[in-house]
Amino acid sequence: MLNRGLDIIVSLLGLLILLLMLPAIAILIKLDSPGPVFYAGHRVGKDGKLFRMFKFRTMYGTSKPFGASVSPQGDPRVTPVGLWLRRLKLNEFPQFYNILRGDMTLVGPRPETPDMAEKYPPEAKRIFSVKPGLVGPTQILGRNEAERYPRGVDPVRFYLEEILPRKLPVDLEYIETRSFLTDLKYLLLGFWVTITGAISRQHLTDNLTQILMLIADTLCCLASFTLAHFIRFDGFPPGEITRTFWYILPLTVLTRIPLIFYMGGYQTLIRYFGLNDLKRVFQAVFLGSLLLVLCSYFAGVLFLGYGRGVFVVDWLSLTVMLLGYRIMLKTLHQFFMKEKIQGQLERVALIWGSGEQGVWCSRYLAQSRNPRYYVVGFINDEAGLQHKHIDGLRVLGDHHHLEMLARIYHIQELFVAMPHLPSGRLDRVRELCQRLNITLLRFLPRSVQEIPIPEPLAEPQAGVPSFSAVEECC
Repeated sequence: MLNRGLDIIVSLLGLLILLLMLPAIAILIKLDSPGPVFYAGHRVGKDGKLFRMFKFRTMYGTSKPFGASVSPQGDPRVTPVGLWLRRLKLNEFPQFYNILRGDMTLVGPRPETPDMAEKYPPEAKRIFSVKPGLVGPTQILGRNEAERYPRGVDPVRFYLEEILPRKLPVDLEYIETRSFLTDLKYLLLGFWVTITGAISRQHLTDNLTQILMLIADTLCCLASFTLAHFIRFDGFPPGEITRTFWYILPLTVLTRIPLIFYMGGYQTLIRYFGLNDLKRVFQAVFLGSLLLVLCSYFAGVLFLGYGRGVFVVDWLSLTVMLLGYRIMLKTLHQFFMKEKIQGQLERVALIWGSGEQGVWCSRYLAQSRNPRYYVVGFINDEAGLQHKHIDGLRVLGDHHHLEMLARIYHIQELFVAMPHLPSGRLDRVRELCQRLNITLLRFLPRSVQEIPIPEPLAEPQAGVPSFSAVEECC
């Protein structure tokens, strides 16, 4: 077993890295959603004693906690920044403080919540005879545990019936056979799995278009600055000027791509690329260019005779490149698929369905004046659309997440914007809307109709939507 001295040394090193990352991560968390930067939740420690385990906050802050203590894939409580903190495991870094305090150790069974620990069978209570760890054997075997939950299942029940029975024997075997070499092996494997498991095959499949856009934007950043330098200096003359070019070139990517990512430039489906998305990319390039100038200024580059005009030309050409190829792809998609988009705006509404009819619905609500609507986003049961942006609105989850979304966003009306819907699924949503006091409305291509609580849905009619007023519910 790793001794206390090694725990202290590694935790101090981890906290040093944490201090370096803290300003950037804290700013991202605060900009992303209101609430504290850190989350402190109770966990069961050695001999069953409770302690407060620290993490970076990855969920929306609410006045009262709700939902399961386990978080399956697609959990709408997770913020956009929190999604990436979890995938990269950066949210776990504050636990080095728990290791330094002695609440945890580097290697051991992962800490459990009190409500789940109560459900452990008697023979598994031996797990609480040792300190919980930052890295554990079950974490290595199931790095992205959230992806193992099927959509629509009760997460607590699935965890207790499917995941926990597989984890307990592994943790118990570790406790019986642990040694310094075993802990060292798990520590090294834990770091390796954390790095290699950041992007899974499913994640690549669901986000292939966005990944290709990120690669294309990176190439555009490099090409744009190269072109600007070539125009300004009529080529690449030998000497200090060309050496300065190679120093700045990596910064053109590091100052633009993170800003484009943060502003949602890689969460929009290209076929729904609209004015809001165009504005976000333009702002990201403009701010990134200012940041590039500042970095070059403080590095002394601008005082070494490097032309300031290069940065102006680079900004103009990169703006044209990034916006140009996105608009071109959108135009080509419209030409071949014949799709038209627009959209988003004081009743809080959610749209169920993010296809063509869902876009029509968002256009209807954007032009509605009596009453006015604020659409928080879409829900869609298609896994590949989760967390994507459609015409400036985010796909927040699927219909299983409606109760959580209603509490987070205070939903008043739910618009069903799908041509066909299984009656059993609708019955569950209708019952939930009745309990949450949400008005359930069906968006038809010709009108919007309220869905009566006791009656089934009518089939949609063909045609173009007419922007008529929404009838008040009885």
